[in-house]
Amino acid sequence: MGGLRRAALTAAVDIPFHDYLEAKFALDERSLNREVRTEFARWVSGKPRLTCLDLGTGTGASVQRLLSLPTDAHLHITAVDRDDALLDIARAGTADLLRQKGSDVAERPTGIRARQGQREIVVEFVCSDLRHFQPNEAPGSHDAVIAHAVMDLLPLRTMAERIACWLRPKGVFYSTINYDGETALFPVYVDEVLENRILDVYDASMEQRRIWDESSGGARTGRRLHSVLGETGFEVIAYGTSDWNITPSRCAYRNRDATCLTALLSMIRDEAERSGQFSGDSLDRWYRERFERLAAGKLGLIVHQIDLLAQKI
Repeated sequence: MGGLRRAALTAAVDIPFHDYLEAKFALDERSLNREVRTEFARWVSGKPRLTCLDLGTGTGASVQRLLSLPTDAHLHITAVDRDDALLDIARAGTADLLRQKGSDVAERPTGIRARQGQREIVVEFVCSDLRHFQPNEAPGSHDAVIAHAVMDLLPLRTMAERIACWLRPKGVFYSTINYDGETALFPVYVDEVLENRILDVYDASMEQRRIWDESSGGARTGRRLHSVLGETGFEVIAYGTSDWNITPSRCAYRNRDATCLTALLSMIRDEAERSGQFSGDSLDRWYRERFERLAAGKLGLIVHQIDLLAQKI
């Protein structure tokens, strides 16, 4: 989710960031826009070979999804993240998944090489800040670039121009879970005005974020990315909502939704506290009431997000 910065989450709650990423896999999986996802799978189908970049790999969610596509294409994935510990988790999970699929797996210091019959799969893991990352391959060598829940943290135009450079003509950029300006908690808090102010501050914190001396995608990343891609040599060919819906049923949450909601509540609280706009008592009462509802399985949250698939012209 936009605004869930790694350092801030680590400081805010006892949930390690890698555990949060693992917890939200199922939430993301059911939230990804089906039409956009289907269009990407259709684009992949029939290709004999696929070379992909995965930006902001984390614990390997997008790598797992790529490996689960219904294709026999030879696959080369470069998975990039600035956190080596997260890449270690991604590497182990990727090797396990490939073995589950019956592949012969050889693990190397830089990545994994696997075979499924005549099919070859190579996954390289690169520890690098995206500001300094450059692929080993020549410009225009990649068929697809994937960015999952990361574009709100990056300068959109700069990244769109770089992605266009990395892609072949007619290559695609598949960007998922892009925050787009609305977080709603329910049932409505007793002081609705206070909660609306808290959530406004949460969005405002994203709008104020600077990265590489530029503004990041911020709280309207989904719609902004659509516009920026159209101005940097792309045609958006699929676009739709990927809203998070964390809603309990009979006082129980699905999968690990409660872990996700715990982390998000703490993040919202900490942004409000940092703003200095709220008294400690009012913010503490709000957080305590919301957390008690969560613990009782009676708090819901909906987050508006957008997925898109764009093709290099």
